[in-house]
Amino acid sequence: MKARPERSCIACRRKGKKGELIRMTDSPAGVIIDYAEKLPGRGAYVCPERECMEKLLKPGGGGALSRALKRDVAPPAREAFYEELSAKIKRKVSALLGMARKAGLAEYGFDAALGAARKAPGGVMVVSDDLAENSRRRLLEKINGDVSSIYNFSDKEALGAVTGASGPVGIIYVRPSELSHSLAREITLLLKVSGG
Repeated sequence: MKARPERSCIACRRKGKKGELIRMTDSPAGVIIDYAEKLPGRGAYVCPERECMEKLLKPGGGGALSRALKRDVAPPAREAFYEELSAKIKRKVSALLGMARKAGLAEYGFDAALGAARKAPGGVMVVSDDLAENSRRRLLEKINGDVSSIYNFSDKEALGAVTGASGPVGIIYVRPSELSHSLAREITLLLKVSGG
């Protein structure tokens, strides 16, 4: 397997593999987040840690960004930055859930998700934000350590659309796999970005 290039966070100088840091690039509209790392041009990288992002976004934080991009730029507006980053992460989480479904790694619905967790423990459980409290409590009582992580994400309508179900879906289990690890990483980042 080919080694992934390393990059440095412009706020703390910590090194990380490409994909572990958030890439930003300059555009005619200003500095934008290149979450997919596909846009042309010079990039600047920041850790997915709230402290590093805050350091970059504060007034005067554009100095490190200007040095990395090799031209004078202003840091992105704080609220706009977090909104844009959250939206991009949510799209990636939805795409990962869809890929898991297509790969046969995801089960949805209370009984199917619970059964899959018991047969293949160690995966990731995704629970809709609007799942009934009674269902959430029953789920927590029954999983018995079969799940490595439980995350709240989106609403039942959106999860239903991601799974291709004919209606709303409150619970999705993704069996242990590279996809479940990526899913956990993205949702964890979303929690950091949203301050949760």
